[in-house]
Order: sequence, then structure tokens, then C-alpha cells
Amino acid sequence: MTSHRGSILDLANSQVELTWNPNCHKEFSNLLITNEHLLGLVFKLGYKAALGIATVLTELVHQRLEKFYPHINVAQEFTPRIQSLWAGIIDPLYLKTYKFGFKYLDEKGCSLPYFSNWYILFNMTKGYIDGSGCIHQYLVNLSLLTRYLMPNKNLSDNWFSEIMDKTIETFPYLNDCEVLDGCEINYDCSNLAPIPQEFFFDSNFKYSEEGAKPVLNAFLQSLDYNNNPWLCTPEEMLAKGFKGEPYKV
Repeated sequence: MTSHRGSILDLANSQVELTWNPNCHKEFSNLLITNEHLLGLVFKLGYKAALGIATVLTELVHQRLEKFYPHINVAQEFTPRIQSLWAGIIDPLYLKTYKFGFKYLDEKGCSLPYFSNWYILFNMTKGYIDGSGCIHQYLVNLSLLTRYLMPNKNLSDNWFSEIMDKTIETFPYLNDCEVLDGCEINYDCSNLAPIPQEFFFDSNFKYSEEGAKPVLNAFLQSLDYNNNPWLCTPEEMLAKGFKGEPYKV
């Protein structure tokens, strides 16, 4: 965690009321959403980078929602899942499952924004683990959901534009997978560079493979895979074919 993480998440801090109703879930979880400009932009992201942006957006959403739904223990409920996603951006084999669960309802049984967020991530992470090259479309949904929830659209739009430009430049999409019926399959991202959280949250972090190693190792060594049901143990990773030493880059 860096001090810059707080400055990014400040985009979500506001006393401005949240507008949400059951139709919002239907709108943002509709996986047929079309936004050609945004779709063209997210498809420029590398495979791991797409999940990285999705994880950053999820942290923003959770920061925005926490004060409105105090009955949900965000740290207990979501922190282990988010940690697993950051680990999965280093290597998909860290992710034990994409079945995060997402049915978050209010006292009337209506869906909360958490429901939409994790429903989208369920689909995106499933594709990421399975090696489907079609994960980018889900990032369109999550980007639009996040924008809708942010209190200051101009500030969030400026930040999103800057982080997308930076990420596309550093971790561009590489089309090196098979194509079937217009949808890429069997995408192997094992050779893509792991991305540390600092790249997204710390504007002073200058990415290089060597410079990334210390912060990646520090993060991996901080994880408690024995008590995080979303993370594989080293033994499970090796059984799945992980090359190298688990929880170390």
C-alpha cells in the first residue's frame, strides 16, 4: 500500500447521495452493453492490465459505497478477494476460484451496487482463469458502473483517461491467441509481465521489470494463503503447473 492509494481513492469520497435502484443492476450487469468508443479503448489493454484496471475500479467502487451500506463489512468481505485479484494479475495460477459470490441485497431484497460489481468480476475473472480472450468486454460494464457511482464525473473521467493512457502504453494488448467464431480462446498470458499495484496507484512509480520485483515480492510475502479462500497454496499452484517458486517473482 502506498500513500498515493489514498489520493486515488479520494475520488470516491463525498457526502453526495448515491442514486441506485433495482433497474441499475439490470443496466450495468447487462453483458450486451455497447459503447464502441470505450470498447475500442479497453481492447488496447494487455490481458493482465485489463484485470488490473478492473481491480482498481473495484477499490474505487467499494470506497464510494462503504458509508452508504454500513451493514456490509467491507474489510472482512472484500479485502481477501481483492488481494487474490492483485495476486492473479501477477499470475492467474494464484487465483483459486472465480466464484466470489455476488448476491448483495438490501433489507427489501433489492440488489446493491456491490452485486453488480462482483457479478461483472465473476464473469471477467472466470474468463481470465480459463484463458478466454474476451474478458475486455466486461471492463466496459465495470467502467460505466464506476463512472455512474462517482460523485465528481469530471475528476473521475480525467483520472480514468490518464490511467488508461499510461497502462495502454506500458502494457499493450498482444494478439497472440487463437480465434474461434470471432472470439479469442486459449489466451496464454503466462509470459506477460506481472503488474504491481503501485503502477496504478503511485504516480511516482516508474515501471521496469527489475524495479517491480521488490514491490511484487513484498506483496506476495504479505499474503496469508492459508486463511484466504480465494488464493491457492504453493502446493496447489505447483500441481496446476506453476513454473518457479510460488509467492516469489
